Amino acid sequence: MTRSPLLVVLLCSLNWMSALAQPAGKQAGSIPKKGIGLAERHGMGLAQLMALKVGWYYNWGSETKLKADEEFVPMIFRLKDAEDRVHDNIVLGFNEPDNKKQADISVSDALAAWSHVAKRAKLVGSPATAGNPLKSDWLQDFMKGEPKVDFITVHWYKGADAKHFITDMEEIHKAFGKPIWVTEFAPQTAASSEKEPGKYSQSEVDAFIRETIRWMERTAWLERYAWHDSRTGTSALFDAQGELTATGKTYGAHPQSK
Repeated sequence: MTRSPLLVVLLCSLNWMSALAQPAGKQAGSIPKKGIGLAERHGMGLAQLMALKVGWYYNWGSETKLKADEEFVPMIFRLKDAEDRVHDNIVLGFNEPDNKKQADISVSDALAAWSHVAKRAKLVGSPATAGNPLKSDWLQDFMKGEPKVDFITVHWYKGADAKHFITDMEEIHKAFGKPIWVTEFAPQTAASSEKEPGKYSQSEVDAFIRETIRWMERTAWLERYAWHDSRTGTSALFDAQGELTATGKTYGAHPQSK
């Protein structure tokens, strides 16, 4: 059948628009939600990724040395990293800019440099504050500048209390109206775990993992999450030899396969 020139033009236009509508590469919802902040500089690598059965990982830097099947998500950790040659589908913003021991960046300086971060990827995560972003002004003031932010990045260390965790996430989501990635969560930080390694029992931590993961997996706007390995105590995923702890085995086993 011979097609008229007008019909050919119309079909080509439709195909072109359809191609534009297709997602380019991996998007936030195209792989498993469960991930890990992997301390490559402490020797963690492919064996740990496989043991935890995660879909993605980050290492607080813009590059990885691993040749892994799991998706690597780069981070622009601090101001001086904003010019890093990162070009990816997703990038994480500054790490704890409100913490003097981490990125330590003022809101004005972060906003001034944000265009360099935002152009690195299709999807951009907000700076992750040290505490609940609703309990301090840093992220709220940052968002008033209307930067390109596709999802809110959250750190959470408030004990083995799943109900508290869920309430906090719901409040943060409601306040900012954007998807959430929990890129660090555990009952204790590394510093707290070093001081009180047995503060929470293994059964408390296991229950916390099961309950929070069950909720996150069924909550659409909670797009990804990553446990933080405290390296000591019951929040640790790996022992000194890089083998899974009891907590690591629980995290690796959930969510359960269907």
